[in-house]
Amino acid sequence: MAASTAVVYTGRSVITSRLIGTATAVPLYVAWGTGTTGVALGNTTLTEPGEARTLGVGTQTTTDVLSTSDTMTVTGTIVATGTRTIGEAGLFTALTSGTLFVRGVLASTIGLTSGDSIAFTFNVQITSAVV
Repeated sequence: MAASTAVVYTGRSVITSRLIGTATAVPLYVAWGTGTTGVALGNTTLTEPGEARTLGVGTQTTTDVLSTSDTMTVTGTIVATGTRTIGEAGLFTALTSGTLFVRGVLASTIGLTSGDSIAFTFNVQITSAVV
């Protein structure tokens, strides 16, 4: 999917807030945009947002067989309302405004016409290292 993808700084805040119980927002809202500017950890939105966000479906999956349910997977489909070229995608905590959790820039843009759709899947694996 992406040439570059990251859980941005605001997304990291979502994780820690959820862990300590001070936030209820869950990053399940999928968005796309026409921007192609590289991902930066300080991003707080897509560079050129497109259609309205769509509610994705979230599940826990296993990426590392030694660490059951170590990955959050969210899949959501967006339908184009006109002709456009998609270059980025993001995962947010709300249908409007909300907090950007993940931003990705596609390896190559995708041209769409009205009625075309893309199903985006975001996989966020929790990992750590012994230090």
